[in-house]
Amino acid sequence: MSIISGLLSAEQLEQLTKLTSSLSKDQQLWVSGYLAGLGAQQGGNALAQPVSAATSSQDSLTILYGSRTGNGEGLAKKALRLAEASGLKAVLKNMETFKIRDLQAEKNVLVIVSTHGDGVPPFSAQELHEYIYGKRAPKLATTNFAVLALGDSSYFQFCKTGKDFDEQLEKLGANRVAPILTCDLDFEEPAEVWFNSTLAVFAEKLGTSANAVGTQSSVSAGIGSEVVKYSKKNPFKAPIFDRVSLHGKADERQTIHLELATDDAGLSYEPGDSAAIIPLNTKKIIEEVLQATGLDAQEEVTVNGINKTLYSALRRDLELSKITTDVVKRFLELAPNAELQKQIDDPAKFKDYLYGRDVVDLFHENPTKISAAELVKLLRPIQPRSYSISSSPAACPGELHLTVSVVNYEKSGRSKRGTCSNYLSEIALDEEHVPIFIESNPNFRLPQNEETPIVMIGAGTGIAPYRAFIQHRELSEKRGKSWLFFGNRNFETEFLYQAEWHNFLKSGALSKMNVAFSRDGEKKEYVQHRLIENSAELFKWLEEGAHFYICGDMNNMAGDVQKALLKIIEKEGSLNREKAEEYITKLQREKRLQLDVY
Repeated sequence: MSIISGLLSAEQLEQLTKLTSSLSKDQQLWVSGYLAGLGAQQGGNALAQPVSAATSSQDSLTILYGSRTGNGEGLAKKALRLAEASGLKAVLKNMETFKIRDLQAEKNVLVIVSTHGDGVPPFSAQELHEYIYGKRAPKLATTNFAVLALGDSSYFQFCKTGKDFDEQLEKLGANRVAPILTCDLDFEEPAEVWFNSTLAVFAEKLGTSANAVGTQSSVSAGIGSEVVKYSKKNPFKAPIFDRVSLHGKADERQTIHLELATDDAGLSYEPGDSAAIIPLNTKKIIEEVLQATGLDAQEEVTVNGINKTLYSALRRDLELSKITTDVVKRFLELAPNAELQKQIDDPAKFKDYLYGRDVVDLFHENPTKISAAELVKLLRPIQPRSYSISSSPAACPGELHLTVSVVNYEKSGRSKRGTCSNYLSEIALDEEHVPIFIESNPNFRLPQNEETPIVMIGAGTGIAPYRAFIQHRELSEKRGKSWLFFGNRNFETEFLYQAEWHNFLKSGALSKMNVAFSRDGEKKEYVQHRLIENSAELFKWLEEGAHFYICGDMNNMAGDVQKALLKIIEKEGSLNREKAEEYITKLQREKRLQLDVY
């Protein structure tokens, strides 16, 4: 009470004492957080400032993050707010701009890092990741650390980058102060709990009151946080303006153009962002799951504390169209199976095993008796599906457009359908609304200078963000040159937005366009072939400062395009392989090479 008594009058202190003595522990925590929030709104933190002032400038916590989509950065900012509200002196550092040689000087480090795809570090973390594994990696005997890893358990190498940092920092002599937290797609709540306990440990290491940290951080998780009106937990229900098929009638494949209404929704976005859709499972796969398990659709189950029928849970809450490592591990706990265990023990084989398999396959191939409650615990929550937004908010105010490939295929003797793409292709236009929220993509943005040239490469629905880019640039008075490379299977049926691109070329919003249709000739031609054909001019654009964008399939198209780019730089720049790779790295560091791949 001595800290406060110098700030309050005798009457105020008496009133505060009476109030706090009458409160329960939970009420005290709430009031503490409320006062912290008032202080934050007034440009400071009334409770945290006296504690912070007592902390020496040397005793600080570095929150070091490596993020691709922005989730890691968002958590890092939250950790900073919690630390400061707790009285900890903390500083936020991005791995992308972090001087790797400074690592040895860091005494207390909280690492937050995501994994891109199947085990790949995000670009912002690549240099530091290589450094700690390299010959010049420093000894870190005086460093305390903890790691929060972000990932997606649908990938085989779940949270690999975070695990790498956690293991290697320890090998370099650093002291782990808390076990690593590996976060799946639902990361908010586990991250908050982990922050509270981990910051308390760092507080002890820094000589700050652990009780102050525990009290403050546990109630201040939401204080001062950025207001997000719509999210996965609270999606906007968007009315549908229109839905159009983009393929010719003779094509067996289907890509749809969907227009959603966002009027007065506060659903703001920028060209390059994605829209996350929360789908419903198809009735077909629900019936197949019920048949494979022998369960009653009307049996009552509990999901997230809410009682509902099993059918409703399968329709709205649970992932059915794919199985992941965590699901198979839980299945083996319920029903040990030697053959399935052999699959999971061989990473290469297991990765192939998972591809294209769904819950129905799992039960068909490994029949087992299961209760409805066990099935609900076995399956992972249904996850949003992300689609690059294909409209500019400046050109289409109050609207949001999506370009969606409808997924249908045969696998294991069964006809299978993509969960979200079929949901969007079949949803009633006049009767239903699409649950949606925005996923910001700060690493896929138009140049700040609108006169900067841009080169855009995409195949199939990878063309979506470029439609938004050119819509946006068409409104600019001083727009720079733009060059689009687009690939698909057939010219007549799959030249997506063909009329629009011709109009953009006429208006000058788009300067050049090259296309490749792989199934139209005897020899398959792809976008990378068009790049090679135009290598001299492409390199000239790069030398003029052009930004280079790649959107599409991560495993095939994106890799092939990057190989082609490397060849172009080697040839046209008269550089050896090492120097060409350095050129590409420089493009990435300057944010002139940006990827949106999946």
